[in-house]
Amino acid sequence: MTEAAREGVARIAATFNYLLDHRHPQGRGPYSIPEIATGTGVSESTLKGMKAGGNDNPKINTLVAVAKFFDAPPDIWVSSKPLDEVLADRDLHNAMRDAGIESIALRSKDLNPANRKLVADMITVARRSQGLDAESESN
Repeated sequence: MTEAAREGVARIAATFNYLLDHRHPQGRGPYSIPEIATGTGVSESTLKGMKAGGNDNPKINTLVAVAKFFDAPPDIWVSSKPLDEVLADRDLHNAMRDAGIESIALRSKDLNPANRKLVADMITVARRSQGLDAESESN
């Protein structure tokens, strides 16, 4: 096995183990290999190989299915960003989408600073009109 292949195998194992340790429902331990196999359609032996660093050539479909199971972006396997940052970005994106504010953020992206402040001020006024706390206000 080449050095690049060894690095790839180690990266997959480290990423998979990170997902196991950090991406599970609050209040319970990590998912078991059988649970992941059931949820992804990937064989237990393939998953065990990924976990142990013994699977030197997982299929792209396997990596995508495992990432999806853990609600992680598929590029997590090759991202140069630290795993906690990749997952925090994903969680923030999902929270914004689920809260219905993603479109506000996306539409505000190209505004100049004065107009972004105007949007923030309008949100502050809307929050106050509902009697919401100041903790989430932007100054």
